[in-house]
Amino acid sequence: MDAALHRVLDMNRKAAGQTELTTLTTLTTLDVSEYDELTLLPESLGQLSALTTLDLSVCMHITRLPESMGQLTALMTLNLLGCDALLRLPDSLGELMALSILDLRFCVRLTRLPESLGQLTALATLHLTGCQALTGLPESLGQLTALTYLDLSYCDALTRLPASLGQLAALTTLNLSQCDALTGLPESLGQLAALTTLDLSWCYALAELPESLGQLAALPNLSLSMCRSLTRLPESLGQLVVLATLDLSSCFSLTGLPESLGQLAALTTLNLYRCSALMGLPESLGQLAALTTLNLYGCGALKRLPLSFAYLTAGVVMYDMPALAFPPESVVRCGMPAVRAFLLAHHHLLKMLILIMGARRRRMRRPPAELWVLIRDEHF
Repeated sequence: MDAALHRVLDMNRKAAGQTELTTLTTLTTLDVSEYDELTLLPESLGQLSALTTLDLSVCMHITRLPESMGQLTALMTLNLLGCDALLRLPDSLGELMALSILDLRFCVRLTRLPESLGQLTALATLHLTGCQALTGLPESLGQLTALTYLDLSYCDALTRLPASLGQLAALTTLNLSQCDALTGLPESLGQLAALTTLDLSWCYALAELPESLGQLAALPNLSLSMCRSLTRLPESLGQLVVLATLDLSSCFSLTGLPESLGQLAALTTLNLYRCSALMGLPESLGQLAALTTLNLYGCGALKRLPLSFAYLTAGVVMYDMPALAFPPESVVRCGMPAVRAFLLAHHHLLKMLILIMGARRRRMRRPPAELWVLIRDEHF
């Protein structure tokens, strides 16, 4: 930062600053990042009519911004990362009609955002990572029609999201990881038709997901790892037609998976690592023809595998499963070929189908006696 700007922003020479700042009307970029002595910005800041970038990152002693900031009509990027002492944003923020990037990461004392936020019709990126005192978002959030990226990770005090969230038609990325106090998501979540990334990992208090989740037709990845309070998944999960990765690792309270799981035709990775309360897998599991990786390590309450498990061609990790009785441990120790053979040998309906097909091939007038035995055992 050159000597002229030092003089302008030195609060010990405030009167001179007010005069000199008005002379910088052609300035397009103002970078005062990591300027430890800066505690306030002069009201004359609003006269920088050509300013497109304002970088105040790691100015740790700024407590507020001037209302005149709303006059910066050309401003496209506002960086306030690491402004530890910042308590609030001016209501005039909504007048920044050209603003496309707002970076508020680790503004740890910021408790709220102004309702005028919704007036930022050009805003595409909103960084709120580490805003630990932020308890909620304004309902006007849904008016941000250009917003594509919203990062709320590590917002420890955030308890809810506004229902207007579903109005963010352009949103492609929603990061809510490590939002410890978040207990639920609005039903409007399913309206985010453009969403391609949804990160809910480490949301300890998240107990359930809305049924509208299945409407996220563009979602290829869903991370729910370390959601320790999550007990179930909605049946609509099977409607996520492009979902390729489902991470449920360390969901310690999850007791089951919906039968609709088998409808996930694009699913390649299913991570159930240390889902220690999971008691069963759906029979539809065998329909996951695209599955390449299945991790069951540490599923300590799982007692049996579904017969359809034999149809999977995926690489399966199976260790630390003391309750598994079907197949028995002696079979599991021999690897997946032995597991598949065991399950196929116990699949009576499959045996019946093979016998029927064999009978048809031989054009037998009557099915063999073995078939009647299987029919009797299966149905009576």
